[in-house]
Amino acid sequence: MKKITQLFMICLAPVAFGQANHIVNAQAQSWSPNDLTIDLGDSVTWINNNNGSHNLNGTTATFAANPESFSMLTTGTNWTFGKRFNIAGVYMYRCNVHSAMMTGKVTVIDPSLGVGENAASTISFGPNPATETITIQTKATDFNVVIYDMSGKQVLSENLKNKNELNIASLKQGTYVIEINAEGTILQEKLVKN
Repeated sequence: MKKITQLFMICLAPVAFGQANHIVNAQAQSWSPNDLTIDLGDSVTWINNNNGSHNLNGTTATFAANPESFSMLTTGTNWTFGKRFNIAGVYMYRCNVHSAMMTGKVTVIDPSLGVGENAASTISFGPNPATETITIQTKATDFNVVIYDMSGKQVLSENLKNKNELNIASLKQGTYVIEINAEGTILQEKLVKN
């Protein structure tokens, strides 16, 4: 009877506290969906049902701006991995086997703040994809921009004071992660360089 009660409480917990579970499926060389926005306390389950040999890397060693690490680093064809997100922020992740194209992002927002107070909504940039320069929109006049390649290596870092344009012409064509830190607010997004 005790085990039945515990099982009932585990099943009831997400309903009682409004928490949801979101599913991300591994495809041939992509995640579906690859960009999620969820509420604080929600969980994400990644599933690979024999769609190629993949793993899951969301470690802070690879993505320094992630609020915390998560990973399933054993590469395989049939696996399921779940994580509950209890810290708001932007989490980048990838499959190490297909790191150039199999990347994803989970944005965790605190619904108690309200949509208008979501930190990431105060920073934006474009164009994306970009060729020569990107323009960063923020209320801050002094902010840092760091760009990482998909292996997590920092390839560009600049402090912008009283300007909002960043020259990316020196970057090779490909997919990167851009991290903009403006007055303690951090935006981390995928950036494509043409």
